[in-house]
Amino acid sequence: MAEHGAVRPILIIGIGNTLRRDDGAGWFAAEALAAALEAAGRPVHLILHQQLTPEMALDAMELQPVAILFVDASVAVAETTLTPLWTPAFESLADHGDHDLTPPMLLTLMRRLYAVDAPAWLVQTPARDLSHGEGLSEAAQQGVWAASALALRLLASA
Repeated sequence: MAEHGAVRPILIIGIGNTLRRDDGAGWFAAEALAAALEAAGRPVHLILHQQLTPEMALDAMELQPVAILFVDASVAVAETTLTPLWTPAFESLADHGDHDLTPPMLLTLMRRLYAVDAPAWLVQTPARDLSHGEGLSEAAQQGVWAASALALRLLASA
């Protein structure tokens, strides 16, 4: 657990696969956001993974972050979005295995098992091309920049 009196970091979890073109936008946006926050003097802990895993709840317990940002690319959004996350009903976790966790499900594990009380948001960037390869489409690249700006404004007002 974080030491009493220690500065609590912002936990940023970038989700995606950089070898599937726009799916990597979550990683790139998370890295850009972490760099901008660190340059502004905010403590950050950055985690980059292809998918969410239950073990990430342990990381949150140890860090006791002041805020949590999940950053991911999505074909379901046309522009970058920032959505507050709430803890879903615990029963909704029963139908899912440990390899298809969503940000709200992982947040539920963090809160219920480890008393992580930080507010959380999902930052989604647009994804258009999920084929094999590296590099981002123009829409995904613009989403990376917009994600950092949105999240920085949110955290500046917190």
